[in-house]
Amino acid sequence: MDEIVSDDAVHSGDPRIEDTKITVLDVKRRVIDAGENAHVVAGEYDVSMADLFHALAYYYDHRNEFEEREHEAAAVRREGERRTRELVGEPVRND
Repeated sequence: MDEIVSDDAVHSGDPRIEDTKITVLDVKRRVIDAGENAHVVAGEYDVSMADLFHALAYYYDHRNEFEEREHEAAAVRREGERRTRELVGEPVRND
């Protein structure tokens, strides 16, 4: 089973399965959020089931950190969308 590693040079340091570019969030979004079959996802990513479930366990062990990052990323996206609307002259909504 591979470790979960972080490297600023790969996916901006997002935790990922060692020796791959598959992030913990990639696995979480497909298996937990989208409800895809874990065996299918592991096969498509060409990782073992142990590695896939290790990534999910890592997510649950660090869930608050991941949720905080996703919340911050959503806020940055909303701000970028607001600025874009201002630049192109569209009405700005206060979501």
